[in-house]
Amino acid sequence: MISEGFATVMVEKAHAAGNEEPHPTEESEGQTQSVFYNPAQVVNRDLSVCAISLFSELRQHEAPRKGGVGDKGITILEALSATGLRSVRYWKEIPHVRNIIANDLDQGAVATIARNCALNHVPLVSPSVHSNFNSARGVVCNHDDCNVLMQRLALGQGQVRAGHRFVLVGPDDTTSSTEAPRGLQPQLQQELVDVVDLDPYGSASPFLDSAFGCCKEGALMLVTSTDSAILCGNYPDTCHAKYSSVGFKGDACHEVAVRVLLAAAERAANKHRKYIVPLLSLHIDFYVRCFFRVYTQPAETKLSACKLGHVTFCTKCPNTKVFPLALGRNNVKRQRDAPCVNRTRGSDEQHDAAPTTGPRLASFPPPPSRDAPFKVQPTTVPPDVGSECDVCHGSMQLAGPIYAATIQNRPFLQKLLDVVNKRAEANQITAVDRVRGLIRAALDELPDTPLFYALPQVASLVRCRLPQTPLVVGALASRGYQCSQVHCCRFGLKTNAPFRDLVAVMLRYKEYDESSTAAAEDDVPKDTTTTTATTPTEQKPTTTKQLALASAGRHLFVDPMPDVTFAYAKENDFRSSATGVTKFILNAPGWGPKRRHQPISGKEKDTEPSIA
Repeated sequence: MISEGFATVMVEKAHAAGNEEPHPTEESEGQTQSVFYNPAQVVNRDLSVCAISLFSELRQHEAPRKGGVGDKGITILEALSATGLRSVRYWKEIPHVRNIIANDLDQGAVATIARNCALNHVPLVSPSVHSNFNSARGVVCNHDDCNVLMQRLALGQGQVRAGHRFVLVGPDDTTSSTEAPRGLQPQLQQELVDVVDLDPYGSASPFLDSAFGCCKEGALMLVTSTDSAILCGNYPDTCHAKYSSVGFKGDACHEVAVRVLLAAAERAANKHRKYIVPLLSLHIDFYVRCFFRVYTQPAETKLSACKLGHVTFCTKCPNTKVFPLALGRNNVKRQRDAPCVNRTRGSDEQHDAAPTTGPRLASFPPPPSRDAPFKVQPTTVPPDVGSECDVCHGSMQLAGPIYAATIQNRPFLQKLLDVVNKRAEANQITAVDRVRGLIRAALDELPDTPLFYALPQVASLVRCRLPQTPLVVGALASRGYQCSQVHCCRFGLKTNAPFRDLVAVMLRYKEYDESSTAAAEDDVPKDTTTTTATTPTEQKPTTTKQLALASAGRHLFVDPMPDVTFAYAKENDFRSSATGVTKFILNAPGWGPKRRHQPISGKEKDTEPSIA
């Protein structure tokens, strides 16, 4: 028995092949479960409950043409349900829920979902060809391949015959009848949903295309991918095969993983004349979790290329540059003097482009709005993007495309933080500190600055001591640049300053630190009676790589930035000791990914089981 939130579920254990008893250590770690359950995903589940709760409240006040449901309630699809823990929590903890479709490919998992619903007194909707799905309220336990289910839900697109929400499906016969022959079972069809939760074991890319087909206008989609090794650039060929993007290994690889997944979701949505508006996008521990809304507008879909971008990165230093895949240029003949305002439908934030003479180029990364007649054109490679790094003269390589527009929606996160605080006061969240810290870190990120730099790596490049973050932030702020933390790296610095200027500031700090150290040593009185040498000898390089670096000298073609002072200011301090807000929480014991589950039947194999 496992208790989490307002739910209590049962998780059965599966024995190894040949009726062999499982290894004691594996059983203690929960790695021999017949239905997948990972306690480390409690952060994921708590965050999902809060996000869908806020979305359900917002959905009540939206216009019907934008997907508003009024008093009818929302419909949630958990495509890969496993234990059914999420479905039970969604029903008991989220307001205004009409129906939940809990689907799984493993027949044993579907039976477990039904038992857990009965254990928690959650009403079940019994599938029947005569039942009216609109009037019924509860959880539907469905046994099917999730792609097939979502494609069947998308049938009709509003042209639904009354009383025919269920269809009889079997291995040999797919025709409907009044009485189900042996082997056939009723399954849902023609039912668009308000929320789609995709939480597979591994990559979510095989399910994105079908998921966008069954979404209502303005629907909320929650997507998880646990293949971080692929998304973070360890296997660029596999990343391209699954997500149509080439990743790279670097300091910002975790944010790159988030943006690669969002780029894949944007391209999948465009096939259905839809586009996404990210609300909250996170890399948590070993997986990526993205929350975004889905809207339909063919004209806006054409501008999706403006939200994607390529990345050039240096092979010898952390230098990265992002430039757009396309630009939106307004029609000069029709709208020469019209103001250029960039706004994404569904977002509350507007971005004004700098006025220019002649044709106006939309600012990057936000996409241009449809208020002016824009035309998408291929971008021109910026002059600062070359084959040679302007900092260390290393070779620059190309990766992407990634989603380069804003990935955090500040108005939504402000409301989400209020929901988390209210639930925390009522003791309704298990991992409240971690959830609150993630939201606050995402809320403080610079919205229009893709990727970040890790200060320890920059200090290592310059060969200086790691300065305190407020000193670097203050130096960059004096030059008019903005800085912020990033949710996926404690020592990460997100800034709109070019990497060359960041290195120049660090070189100036190196001079400042060396002069301060020398002055401090001069103030120390010398003891003439001491004859023992106290100056440490420099360690000579021994390995081949160290010899190569020593001979090259790691020369940087950047001069220290003049007239920069390093003074502490509290407004430049992001640390919890100064703000009183804890953003980075240590992981609980036993966190981490688990093995793929073993179906109870032994014959069925779930190709993509869910991480409950």
